[in-house]
Amino acid sequence: MLDREVCTWNAMISSLACNGREKEALDLFETMKEDGMCPNEVTFVAVLTACARTKRVELGLQFFQSMWCQYGIVPIMEHYGCMVDLLGRAGLLTQATEFVNTMPFQPDASVLGALLGACKIHGAIELGNEVGRRLLELQPRHCGLYLALSTINTDKERWDRAADLRKTIVEAGIRKVPAYSFIDSV
Repeated sequence: MLDREVCTWNAMISSLACNGREKEALDLFETMKEDGMCPNEVTFVAVLTACARTKRVELGLQFFQSMWCQYGIVPIMEHYGCMVDLLGRAGLLTQATEFVNTMPFQPDASVLGALLGACKIHGAIELGNEVGRRLLELQPRHCGLYLALSTINTDKERWDRAADLRKTIVEAGIRKVPAYSFIDSV
């Protein structure tokens, strides 16, 4: 392309970051800046996603700080969610929790979901149950939350807690959404 706009760069960086080519996404971000293009909010979601998927904590923290300091971009919920995901994937659950607790607004389900996912990956059952309770306050009829909490407890052989969660699903009449596919046979 002869004329590249921010949305063009964002599309490429995001696509690379979400498809296993995180290093290329970060390199392209540097090329974008060298080309004189100023990143925006969307750019930083893509860049922070690339950092999270590669567990590049220091780099992600630098990018997050540079949003406001260098570019005057006020972080929004999606940026905080990326940072929680980054810290959580790296196993830094204490820092991720502190990050959530110091946000300038209440975390939404996506931010808490990132923290819950990290708890599941790293076997942090107590924190996972605490985060799960907060999530269930936001989304009390979300079947996936109950199942994730049940799995966390099952993995740590807390059979009674896992059974209670599954019982709650049944008693509340919450149904799991069935999966389906659009794959056609030719």
